[in-house]
Amino acid sequence: MARVSAADRRRQLVEAAFRVIGAEGFAAATTRRICAEAGAPVAAFHYCFASKSELFVELTEVTVAALRDAQAGGVHVVGGIGESLRETLRQWWATVEAAPEREVVLTGLTHHAMHEPSLAGVARRQYEAYHRTAATTLSALADACAVTWTLPVEQLARMLVVVTDGVTIAYLVDRDPDAAVRTLDAFARLLAGLTSPS
Repeated sequence: MARVSAADRRRQLVEAAFRVIGAEGFAAATTRRICAEAGAPVAAFHYCFASKSELFVELTEVTVAALRDAQAGGVHVVGGIGESLRETLRQWWATVEAAPEREVVLTGLTHHAMHEPSLAGVARRQYEAYHRTAATTLSALADACAVTWTLPVEQLARMLVVVTDGVTIAYLVDRDPDAAVRTLDAFARLLAGLTSPS
């Protein structure tokens, strides 16, 4: 039997944890269950990770990085700021609708990290990354559409994260994509109203 490298085994365990949490919930993500999903002996887990908390930290980082990669297409300029905001939000929404299980995992990890001392700082770093991405997106849209934001971009970035979080969680509950898109379109109109020509 071919030997599996530590790096490959870590990746397998992270992917297995993602599948277990996405399909069965956070409580099901025991070391034994994750190893069974990965087709790995329990001893391999302890060879790759010092603890389950270390696995969860890596799972969060991998998932946030995947979200950033999915948004790497950047802004979508299709006319003025209102249309461009709407299209950019719709393109982001397509990544959520394509992989809702990823959002389930991220939401579960965020809540778990806030109550688990060994994961101190994980949720904060996660949201700092969201805020940076949102601020970069809003700044790029303003530049491309020749407008200036009338509120500080950092404040608008927090608003954007709050709205997209809320829309995502509501969708995970009701699975109503039309309602999600209508809400995002309305928010795009509101945001566009917070600009002035450069």
